[in-house]
Amino acid sequence: MSRCLLIINPSSGGGRAKPHIVKTEWELENLFDHLEIRFTHKADDAMRYAEAAVHDGIDAIFCMGGDGTINETVCGIARAGGRHVKFGFIPVGTCNDMCRALGIPKSPKKAIKMLKHAKLRRIDIGRCNNRYFCNNIAAGIIPRILEEVTPREKEILGPLAYFLRGGQALFSTKDYTFHIKTENEDLHMRSPLVLALLTNVVSGFERFMPTASVDDGYMRIVVFKEYYILNVLRIMPLIISGSIYNSDFVRIIKCRKADISIEEKAVLPTNMDGNEGPELPVSLEVLPQYLQVYVPNRDANKDKNQNQKTALEK
Repeated sequence: MSRCLLIINPSSGGGRAKPHIVKTEWELENLFDHLEIRFTHKADDAMRYAEAAVHDGIDAIFCMGGDGTINETVCGIARAGGRHVKFGFIPVGTCNDMCRALGIPKSPKKAIKMLKHAKLRRIDIGRCNNRYFCNNIAAGIIPRILEEVTPREKEILGPLAYFLRGGQALFSTKDYTFHIKTENEDLHMRSPLVLALLTNVVSGFERFMPTASVDDGYMRIVVFKEYYILNVLRIMPLIISGSIYNSDFVRIIKCRKADISIEEKAVLPTNMDGNEGPELPVSLEVLPQYLQVYVPNRDANKDKNQNQKTALEK
């Protein structure tokens, strides 16, 4: 008997999950013999639910929420050694970076409809100290931006809220001397922002790192260089157009493992997939193709279109 757990964050996206719960439940009950539903109430609930479900022998875990809920759920699966567990999600957050990276529809309604024809794809996840991430970890300006964006701004502006706050923060952010040690490099560099990416998407910008893939076994560490204030006007268009990786404003390091710290005696927090992460220093490692994720089956759509065409020709 196949068993599935659905974890729902009722607060994500200003409560966007509620209208889609019944339809999601119906689709999952058609895919699995038994379905259990649990709602989150506080931080790390999704992680605890997922971890317990893996230990209990669950076959699949789905969640409804934003990138933070996805992070917690994946973290719970990985903490319990759930490489064999199937994972899926319905995006109802603000940026929904993971659905953008995997080609999952950003519309909850379309993402639910996709499930009946979905296929499984193995993707990389990352380990950061004793936690896990599936999209990115940031140190420097981004954690500050995420703290400053209000729920109301996210509800009204969506990803644009982060862009606007980021533009303001770039004028007053502080640089740190980062020490980044990988299997091939040992770098000391002044920077306002360091990102470690597993996908091509950051804060809703879908072409931020076009060379990255969700299953290539590598992370890209992006180190923004020190800049003069007038360069802000040049940096933002490059981020939007997906050209920042090929510019003089960043240094890119492709690696499997990395230790990141700062030389200053200061407390510098990180942000992991939209959640608060550990303070520096951190040790990062890619776990290649660890997670089985339900993604759109493009071949099924092609077969459907071909059948429709054949029917019309008859």
